[in-house]
Amino acid sequence: MREERGVIAVVWKKSGSRWRYAVLQRDKNWEGWELPKGHMEGTPRETLEMELREETGIEDSDIQQVEDLDRSMSWSFEDGDETVKKEYDCFSVRVSGDTRLDTTGNPHDEHSQALFLRFEDTHSLLTYDNQKELLELIHNREPLN
Repeated sequence: MREERGVIAVVWKKSGSRWRYAVLQRDKNWEGWELPKGHMEGTPRETLEMELREETGIEDSDIQQVEDLDRSMSWSFEDGDETVKKEYDCFSVRVSGDTRLDTTGNPHDEHSQALFLRFEDTHSLLTYDNQKELLELIHNREPLN
């Protein structure tokens, strides 16, 4: 079995009176919608900042708050005749209200688009239930600061 570590984040901002959440349309290796995530390269915080820059165009200056949720998300899948187990540290990231998303800088060309959407729309688009649960955890907190 191969084990891989990484990070995953619910990225959110306030737009008008509504909270908006980042969601990415994935086209490489599988097709669907996901939260920003990536393989561990450096510390979890360094990896998080790098993945946000690469996958969404979010710069460090856009980030207002990062919270390590002190939980991980795990899943396994088969890659040929090998089982791959992934374990990702979970984060909540608040960005400034004027932050725009841009997938064109991704060196791995994984996503065709990135959007900030209302909770309901983000939730309905996400492909995997474990990512929906993470989104719910952040959205249902009272209050989002």
